[in-house]
This record gives sequence, C-alpha cells and structure tokens, in this order.
Amino acid sequence: MDYIEFPLCRLHDAVSRFIVPSAALYDIGVLKAQIELRQLALEDIELIRCRLRPFMRCEVKRRRRGLQNRGGSRSRLAHAFRAGRGARRFNP
Repeated sequence: MDYIEFPLCRLHDAVSRFIVPSAALYDIGVLKAQIELRQLALEDIELIRCRLRPFMRCEVKRRRRGLQNRGGSRSRLAHAFRAGRGARRFNP
C-alpha cells in the first residue's frame, strides 16, 4: 500500500485546508485557492482509485459469483416476480 500513501497524505493536506466557501465569498483570491485545492483533492482521489482498481475488481467478481450462486439472474427473477403479480391480479 506504499503506492497510495503519498496521494493519501496530499489528499489529507488539501482537505484539511478546505474552508466554507460562504466565509470567503467576496475574496476572489481565497475562492481561487479553494477551487485549486478541491481540484488537487479530486486528482488525488482519482489517482488512489486507479491504483486500487485491481483490488476492487476482485471484490466485484466475488460479489457476482455470490449472486449467481443464489439462484438465478436478475431478468429471470424479475420475470418470475411479474408473473406472480399478474396471477394474483386475475384470481379473485
């Protein structure tokens, strides 16, 4: 996880310097600095996300396998649900 420590530290630094925008509505310099800090934070978040993506894919695959093992696809389950509702509608 060393490869995400530096972006995490930069992200923490940028976020710790955020201020409430309404506190500096009339100070253009402060507003520009806050916009820049937020852009840097978003870049660091994207970098961290890209570096963690290989780990997230494994997790997604595990979830999909779990859903498949539970008994059916979504479309098959949705069809069964619709068929069940229609049957109740016509039976008094």
